[in-house]
Amino acid sequence: MCGVIGVVVGDKATFSKRQLERLVQDLYLLSESRGKEASGVAVHTQEGIRVHKEARSAEFLLRSEPFRELLEGFQAGVVAAKGKSNGEAERRRSPALIGHTRLTTSGVQGIPTNNQPVIREGAVVVHNGIIVNVDKLWEDHPDFERHTGVDTEILVCLLRHHYQETKSLSQALKRTMEEIYGTASIAALFEDLDDLVLASNTGSLYVLDAAERGVFLFASERTILEDVLERGFVRQAIGKAEIRQIKPGNGLVVSLRDLSSNAVEWDKPEPASFALTHRDASLSILDTRDEELAALERMRRCTRCVLPETFPFIDYDDQGVCNYCRYHPKTTYLGGEALEQRIAPFRRRDGEPDCLIAFSGGRDSCYSLHYAVKELGLNPIVYTYDWGMVNDLARRNQARLCGKLGIEQILVSADIKRKRENIGMNVRAWLRKPDLGTIPLFMAGDKQFFYYANKLKQRTGLKLTMWASNQLERTNFKVGFCGIRSANDQHRIYKMTLMNKIRMGLYYARRFLSNPGYINRSLFDTAFAFVSYYFIEHDYLYFFDYVPWNEDEINDLLISEYDWEISPDTPTTWRIGDETAAFYNYIYTTITGFSENDTFRSNQVREGLITREQALKLVDLENAPRWDSIKRYLSLINVDFDKAMSVVNSMPKLYSSGSRT
Repeated sequence: MCGVIGVVVGDKATFSKRQLERLVQDLYLLSESRGKEASGVAVHTQEGIRVHKEARSAEFLLRSEPFRELLEGFQAGVVAAKGKSNGEAERRRSPALIGHTRLTTSGVQGIPTNNQPVIREGAVVVHNGIIVNVDKLWEDHPDFERHTGVDTEILVCLLRHHYQETKSLSQALKRTMEEIYGTASIAALFEDLDDLVLASNTGSLYVLDAAERGVFLFASERTILEDVLERGFVRQAIGKAEIRQIKPGNGLVVSLRDLSSNAVEWDKPEPASFALTHRDASLSILDTRDEELAALERMRRCTRCVLPETFPFIDYDDQGVCNYCRYHPKTTYLGGEALEQRIAPFRRRDGEPDCLIAFSGGRDSCYSLHYAVKELGLNPIVYTYDWGMVNDLARRNQARLCGKLGIEQILVSADIKRKRENIGMNVRAWLRKPDLGTIPLFMAGDKQFFYYANKLKQRTGLKLTMWASNQLERTNFKVGFCGIRSANDQHRIYKMTLMNKIRMGLYYARRFLSNPGYINRSLFDTAFAFVSYYFIEHDYLYFFDYVPWNEDEINDLLISEYDWEISPDTPTTWRIGDETAAFYNYIYTTITGFSENDTFRSNQVREGLITREQALKLVDLENAPRWDSIKRYLSLINVDFDKAMSVVNSMPKLYSSGSRT
């Protein structure tokens, strides 16, 4: 199960700042035995309620910078409460801290919103237990909107719903507990009430009530509070107060004004003297994750495209236009006539194959195949290199095109099991020492696509090879994070200068030496990929050097003519056949505030294909986490989802200040 803890400190408390820190640490570490998969904290002070969550153990939470900041705010609130006059003390809320150590029972902890404290409906709640009928409760209350995968959320919605109806916390608790089937021990803070609510239907909640000394503590187990009491400074602070259990079917409402408390029994009427402490104005509730999102919103972006200030080597002029826009060369297409002249010598009239088309199953390769057959009259063979990350959606789309057009497909398969093991080793090494510059290692295994294309060209005797690389999809920022500045007019990364290729090799060599996890059996495969991508001959016809790229035209044709399949977890049709994209784009978005989608949409803006306003709306949609795809990818490479997400989410963010333009 989970651990629920809390501390409320009034103006009469004698704790020093250091003692208060030790008390909070003890409560967390003693509760860690009840759950080490995630942890969280909520701090209630005069300034508002602030929340921080980690998909890691309490030990990690205690060391995190956001937690330290929240603890300092809690300590400052305690200091501020001391020495006030009686009138001031009555008006001032006692600082309160509630915490949670999680054993996951519902809702994957790698997704931040699934961890506790849960914030909903102006309440902040920590919960120990399992609500068994959670799905039925959501069905019974269709007016409630589900935001997370954690069962605690329905409890919060019910509690607020019934409170709004009855204006009575005891009645709200009673009705809520009567609706749920399962176990629940909770602690709750509210934006509009200066009260702490504790309740349990199992008795897994214990309190130390020393209101006359300005101290109130609670935890999920008696032994946790007993161990805390062994601290001399704690016993001295609370006097003769003893540990008592909140019995099953009972609750407690603690006033944050004076630490007075009222017992609530769900099968008994509320006492006539019972009164809640309503606030004239609601407090703000702020999750530290919300602060990151706010910083992301404030991040400066180019006034012409949407590239942000975190983009490698970016600068802005007096009008806020970035250097990538200022020096962008407008794409010039060679045109249909030039394309016809290029392919004419290779076209065969006897029905025999006359060209080889690289075929990933993505939108561009599918469109180029359609065009080659229907518009150019070619008789191609298509070639696919399956390196273990070509997903089933891509395979189905390949089958749609090949079946309808009557095209032979040659599939070169790597040792899929070994490839996935190699990827897993490199991802696990990366998670031990994350580095934005080495993320392309996750995709190193697909670069042999070029090598086998050349081998297949030799084997079949075909002289013409067509690729559908799209110039708008350049992602030069990936080498930018290695400290390498790419030429702005460079359409294909593998055409870097020799010096930049050497710099790239040295960058990776240094990272490998500093992170022994990379020294594994995938080294040969990685080196092979580097050579295949940067050094072997790439003598291909690039389809979109000739034919203008139009997203709507491509999507409409593929869907209408071939019933082309799109992914259910993203609105874009780009990168949906690649298992890796969802994970690495999540990393880029989380840490830098942008992903491949931002570069792609910015290139479209520069080409006049969409407006900046359209681009902003699109990247907001397309950069949303693709949780199902991420989980599937990590499962394929045997990397723990929750561990991976906790590492990524804990990385320092590149965005911290500035205002969105």
